[in-house]
Amino acid sequence: MILRSLAAVLIGGIAVLAAKDLDRTDLEVPRSAQALKIATGGIYIDGVVDEDEWDRARFVSNFVQRDPLEGEDPTELTEFAILYDDEFIYVAVRANDSDPSGIRSILSRRDEQTPSDWVFVAFDSYGDNRTAFEFWLNPLGVKRDVRRYDDDQMDPDWDSIWEGKTTVHNTGWSAEYRIPFRELRFSDAHSQSWGLQVYRHISRKNEDNYWTFWGKEEAGHVRHYGQLTNLVDIPRQRRVYVSPYSTGQYAVSADYVNAVHSKNYEVRPNLGADVKVGLTNNLTLDVTFNPDFGQVEADPAVLNLTDFETFYAEKRPFFVEGSNIFNFTVGFGGDGQGESNLFYPRRIGRRPQFSPDTEGYTEEPTATTILGAAKLSGKTSHGTSIGVLSALTAEEQAIIRFTDQPTEKEVVEPLTNYFVTRVQQDLREGKTTIGGILTSTNRRLDESYLKSLRRDSYAAGLDFSHLFHDDTYQVGGALSGTSVRGAREAITDTQESSVHYFQRPDAASLEVDTTLTELSGYAYKVSFDKVRGEHWRGNIRHQKFSPGFEANDIGYNGFVGRYSNGAFIQYREDSPGNYVRQWNVNLNLFYNHTVEGVHDIMGRGGNINTSITFLNYWTVGGGMFHNPTALHQTALWGGPALATDRSWGGFAFMSSDPRKVFSINLSAFTFGQKEADIRYVGFNPGFTWRPTDYFSLTASSQIRIIHDTWMPWIDYESSEDQQTGDERFIVATLDQTTVGTTLRFDLTLTPDLTIQFYGSPYLDAGIFSEDKLVVAPKAGAFTERYHTFTAEERDWDGNPNTYDYDVDGGHDGVINFEVPEDRDFNYKQFNANLVLRWEYQTGSAVYLVWSNNLSHSVDVGDFDFARDMKQLLKSSGENVFMIKASYLLNI
Repeated sequence: MILRSLAAVLIGGIAVLAAKDLDRTDLEVPRSAQALKIATGGIYIDGVVDEDEWDRARFVSNFVQRDPLEGEDPTELTEFAILYDDEFIYVAVRANDSDPSGIRSILSRRDEQTPSDWVFVAFDSYGDNRTAFEFWLNPLGVKRDVRRYDDDQMDPDWDSIWEGKTTVHNTGWSAEYRIPFRELRFSDAHSQSWGLQVYRHISRKNEDNYWTFWGKEEAGHVRHYGQLTNLVDIPRQRRVYVSPYSTGQYAVSADYVNAVHSKNYEVRPNLGADVKVGLTNNLTLDVTFNPDFGQVEADPAVLNLTDFETFYAEKRPFFVEGSNIFNFTVGFGGDGQGESNLFYPRRIGRRPQFSPDTEGYTEEPTATTILGAAKLSGKTSHGTSIGVLSALTAEEQAIIRFTDQPTEKEVVEPLTNYFVTRVQQDLREGKTTIGGILTSTNRRLDESYLKSLRRDSYAAGLDFSHLFHDDTYQVGGALSGTSVRGAREAITDTQESSVHYFQRPDAASLEVDTTLTELSGYAYKVSFDKVRGEHWRGNIRHQKFSPGFEANDIGYNGFVGRYSNGAFIQYREDSPGNYVRQWNVNLNLFYNHTVEGVHDIMGRGGNINTSITFLNYWTVGGGMFHNPTALHQTALWGGPALATDRSWGGFAFMSSDPRKVFSINLSAFTFGQKEADIRYVGFNPGFTWRPTDYFSLTASSQIRIIHDTWMPWIDYESSEDQQTGDERFIVATLDQTTVGTTLRFDLTLTPDLTIQFYGSPYLDAGIFSEDKLVVAPKAGAFTERYHTFTAEERDWDGNPNTYDYDVDGGHDGVINFEVPEDRDFNYKQFNANLVLRWEYQTGSAVYLVWSNNLSHSVDVGDFDFARDMKQLLKSSGENVFMIKASYLLNI
């Protein structure tokens, strides 16, 4: 009721500032442009549109504004024309400008979207109204390419091989494209019509102009394209690219030196190759042998105090490109399962899962070698999307050296094969889709200790989406099942893992079965969305994960055995008013419970938030949330569910106009439980400084201060009562401070020669105190749930490594519980990459890379920024120098 009242107040108040209607006409008239076929070799790509062929072409204009004044005529004239021959499609764009000195030209690395002027041309060459290939140019010739999928989703990591040049002149600027047909995907039909969109952005006016227009009340993107006609007799394209590479690494660290290794350096050469073969005009086979990812930016540092796996985004080019084809989500973004997917490519090439237990000196691999990987992807002329991926990773061994006996080797990761196949069929011009996926993971487990790993894992799923009622509503869903197999110890470990926790004493329908050699489960989700409307949008959603669902061998999922329900309502205004350019108010509600029933509530509550963009392009926003009492099923790492007190919190954010030389973004949040005396406070400042059109500096920080009164600790386990033998649970108060910073700079010397730096120091310290015994986990009052140990109950045997507790108040002198004393932590890490990239010809590049990795950890929990940074920078760490060269062979 409170959230609903706040929503009404916010909507009414902001509407007073922003209410202003624009006169509109029906601009969604189908647009059509005609391509002209020419003789091969007639166009020289230099950005100057002066060839005779362009004089014969028909230039098209009639663009329409979408921002800032929706539906209005552009303030500047833009026109384009399209030619083609047997190998290439050519595009010329004339971007006239009444003030050429105001054209914003920013020199940056490829694929970076900067606040520059831009034009792009996009082709829906499949003609499916769902998939498109975009090619961007700015006035300095910086290139960017994007693949659109599922109509309105973007894959900015897609890379294509094409040419584009620009020139600035006294009437504006112009762009010329030469895009090989082999880089697009299309049918073999004699006569074809493709979807077409052309776009221009004028930075100083923040003006977006499109050739084909659709209103902001409309959902979708590709389905609104116009048509490119007169594409006749395009020959079948031969597409064979071979890109061999070689690398040399020189790594230096004082930590390399020990009694069996006298050198402080290692040399690591490597060879590999990537191959791309066009099997047809619309199906492509990609193969990689021994891929190297040394130029990939390091993962952000994090100290994980939970029993759950940290999710990391994929950054490796082979897996990033075209990843949308293999995407099969099994969760929703707002329910704690947003990253859940049947395919999580970070499993391939993962850090080995074992480490030798030895007194010798070990050399352990930090990643699993990918011997080879191949993927087939594309879309047929009948609207069938196909993706098949197979990868084989090596058996990895750790080398164990001794001073007085022969060197040994121990397997730390078995030989593994990964397989994924994904199929999706478009119906009703892409407004209805039906798809499926199959995955498998198979390991060769020769060593007896490897039997704790699952030998085989299989998953299958079906999904659908259906757009209806004048494209206003959409219903979608997915059903998936998993099966994992292995030795009894592997399946027992699976049941007791943090994903399942079958051993929870209050989970009446679950128990650990140590005789099982297979575990199966299922998950489903369904949602109903309103995706179109001038003001109102929203959705309702429902999903379930059965207790046995396990996709973590090649996929990713969190805690299962749960139902999740949610709803989202949005009121938005996209028409500029007297003070406000755009604003929205959102209401989110959720209700989650385990499969035990609705009485076993995992979480419930909601939040209301708003975002407002002013006419000067500053944005502010914020919100507040309230969560009533619930049960936390995983707080005790397999123990009974813990009651949680009601919580309140809020957040706010602000960002300035990103076009300016200096722009800022700030956000802050707070969270608390009054009865439990829990307080979370966070602050995230950041800025971007662009003093010139070829250099930018970006910095962002995260600051967290936490006071939590019922936290387990790292390596937390239940504590057995030494007198009764009963399993009991102890938690503690944690005071934690975290400070992390990410610094990036980009120096662009030419569009093909860039220098990038990434640096990220991370400091995290925490002190545990006030140990508490869980006595009544589901009691309503915080003080009834826990017994806080007193000074009289502590330190009876004088052991300096443990806190020893006698729970009867110290009268019998007998210890009931032992708790480790060295739980406090002070962890620091610094990761840095400096990369010089030179694309010396299209598709061929040289990388010079320096990376630095430092870490330092002590069992001291107080936080001192100056002291901790000094300790971190004095640590030995590792420096790696690498050169990588690749060459593209266009066969």
